[in-house]
This record gives sequence, structure tokens and C-alpha cells, in this order.
Amino acid sequence: MTRCVKGLAACIALEAAMQAPGLADPAPSGGAFVDRFTTLDPARWFASNGWSNGAYHNCTWSAANVKVNNLVQLALSNQPSKDRPFTCAEVQSRAFYSYGTFEVRMRPAPGAGVNSTFFIYTGRPHGNPHDEIDFEFLGKDPKGVFLNYFASGRSDPQTVNFDFDATGAAHDYAFKWTPDSIQWFADGRLIREVKKSSETNIPTTPQKLYISIWTGTGWDQEAWMGRFEYPGQPLIAEYEYVAYTPLGAPCQFPSSIACRDQAGDGRAP
Repeated sequence: MTRCVKGLAACIALEAAMQAPGLADPAPSGGAFVDRFTTLDPARWFASNGWSNGAYHNCTWSAANVKVNNLVQLALSNQPSKDRPFTCAEVQSRAFYSYGTFEVRMRPAPGAGVNSTFFIYTGRPHGNPHDEIDFEFLGKDPKGVFLNYFASGRSDPQTVNFDFDATGAAHDYAFKWTPDSIQWFADGRLIREVKKSSETNIPTTPQKLYISIWTGTGWDQEAWMGRFEYPGQPLIAEYEYVAYTPLGAPCQFPSSIACRDQAGDGRAP
């Protein structure tokens, strides 16, 4: 049994892949795309359904909690399922993606004990070392984001504060992953950068892309995410688009971080 570590989004993906038959099978490498979610393309995505991810995970993934209508809405609800008091939602890519720019426009859910995510991950279920790059929005901290990455299992988490309430409206978020660095952006502004060095490794392995909303249980999850109290109605995380541009490929829409790079300006405005 995999043991989750506080602050590790990939525990969700890792244990899910181990518990759900067939979901950890090898997938082809993914190419460039911009998905504005008029539908949930079954060739690109699937919704996790019918399992939970260990003792720390206080909800069961449910495909019924994924709604698509020119955006994706992921719900955390008080509908019991199996041995868990709540149901939650996750959508993951079928393909694995390598170096490039990963972008999303999203509004995370508010409230202590809730995590709304956008991340990439690969690891033991896929026969790979644990590599990962995260945006994790903890609802207890609406003016901050938990940024993390793993390179062969070693992590370096950091919380970055905003001058806006991320749960109040949708904003643009992105990370650019190259062989030498990772950069995280919010509304086009560089908010964190990690560069490869003799002491710092960068992920190297192609990874699957995930969006999710979930809640945990146990003292360690509560210390990290806050104590969850259901507010009487489902909590919703919204995703207006997700995009991926391979490193060096043409940019796909004007506001993309990749377009700025190709214009010769990699700086934040």
C-alpha cells in the first residue's frame, strides 16, 4: 500500500493508478492541443470513477461529478459512495506529455479541507521514476497556491501568495518545463522558477496531465489542508481550458506563455 505524504498531489494519481485496472497501462506521447471543453474528448481524457486512494482520501472518485458544457466543472459532494462520506472528481489524460508549456484557466473551490489541482505526474504505476509538477489550490488559502515538483522522487514545495482571491474568478495559470528549468506563471506573471544545478534536478520523464478536486482525512491532511466541513452544497472547481504546447512548437493562442517565448520575451510583464 502506498503511503501518502502531506502535500503530495501525486499520491492521488499514484494510488488511483494502482487500484484501477488498466489505467496505468502505457499510453502514446501526446502532441499539442488546446481544449475548451465543448465536450470531454474520450480520445484525450477519461474521468476517474469508483475508487478512493487510501486512508487519507475521504472521498470516492465519481464520473457523475464531472460536468462538461464549454468548461469542466468538478464537484465535491456529500453523496456517500462505498465506504467514504463524500464523492469527488478527477479527469486525467490518456497520453503522456514531455517538455513544453502546460496552461489552464480555472477557478478553484473555496473552503478549508478542499484541494483543487492542475498537475502532471508519472511514477511507479507507469514503470517510471516519480516525476511531477503541481499547482495545488488549497481552499483554506484563497490568496495563495501550493507549488511543488518531484524529480526522481525528491520534492521542493513552496507556497506563493497572490494579490487576488483565486476562488473568486477564473485566472490563467501555466508552467513551462524544459530540460534545464521549471517556471510557474499566474496571469502571465512569473511566480516561481527552479533551475537545474549540481544540487537541483529537474523532472525528465513524460507525464500524464490531471485536474481534480478532493478532500482528505487524518491529522496530516488536516494540518496541511485545514479541517473540512461540508457547506451544505457541492463545492465546484471550474476549468475553462487546458492547453499543452511542446517545447519549440508554434504557439496556439495569443495569450499563451509559449507565444511570448517565441516573440523573444520570456519575461513576465
